[in-house]
Amino acid sequence: MAFQKIGIMSIGEMGFHWAKLLKSHGVEVLTYDKDRGEVSRKRAENAGVTSLPSMTALVREAELIVSIVVPFAAKRVAAKVAKAALKAGRQDLLFLDANAISPMTADDITKTLVPAGVKFVDGCIIGAAAKMGKGTIVYVSGPDAARLRDLELFNIPIKVLGPSTNQTSAFKVVYAGLTKGLQGLFCELLMGARHFGLLDEIRAQYEASFPGLLDKVSSSVVALRIHAARRAEEMDELKRTFSHHGMKSFMAPAVQKVLEAIAELNAGQPTADGARSGDLMETLELFYEKGLLRSQPSGALSSRQALVNAQNS
Repeated sequence: MAFQKIGIMSIGEMGFHWAKLLKSHGVEVLTYDKDRGEVSRKRAENAGVTSLPSMTALVREAELIVSIVVPFAAKRVAAKVAKAALKAGRQDLLFLDANAISPMTADDITKTLVPAGVKFVDGCIIGAAAKMGKGTIVYVSGPDAARLRDLELFNIPIKVLGPSTNQTSAFKVVYAGLTKGLQGLFCELLMGARHFGLLDEIRAQYEASFPGLLDKVSSSVVALRIHAARRAEEMDELKRTFSHHGMKSFMAPAVQKVLEAIAELNAGQPTADGARSGDLMETLELFYEKGLLRSQPSGALSSRQALVNAQNS
């Protein structure tokens, strides 16, 4: 039987679009957001999500809980779910971590959830939030990963990578290295082109040499107004993954620095309807005016503080 009640932690941009899609298929979407900010709670309300009074209530009601948070919050959310599951005596709860975490973090989450009787599935989302149900794919792995195929009834494509509870995390961080790498590289180079008054000319040459590439990356560059800190965290997860397995990473730390510099601009705020504003040229001009890659803007937030603010909004 397909899932009837699904909990989402939390209703950020991706969680908002998950909730809307699930609701359109008749699924009751639940969350616990008493510790969240006003924007997040309003976003849940706009998506038709039912907010429950406690994590214990969420664990009792939901058949599946999907964790969609920033990487550094993934273990904290899992720990709260494990504690609530023990309190509720729940033994059959399915938990999907869909965050851009390292395989080591996935292993830590497994050690937290399994003793509490929670079935852990390692997952990742490949594609834009707004394209949920329109091409965005969810990759999963772990002993219970096949159970997530029921989500395909709600127009969420599922691909099972294998039985290990950290395979998908490895897949995600390596994939993220490409997508965030392109975002960081384009931002750095286009800031240079803007400085030299060659932005239109360099964009035309990029298009001639690599047709369609910049267009494919444009929307994700615009999203850096809000999500740069989160994406910098992903590059840290990639760097740590390589180091853990005896490999050196040169590109991930460099991209991380560019994304952290964008996060420090504090160039955008989350919206209650999950919408993004601006186009590529407007975004580049905003970054340029705020001094991206030139000097530290006065009063800028640290990248970690920007990430915490976005997570709590």
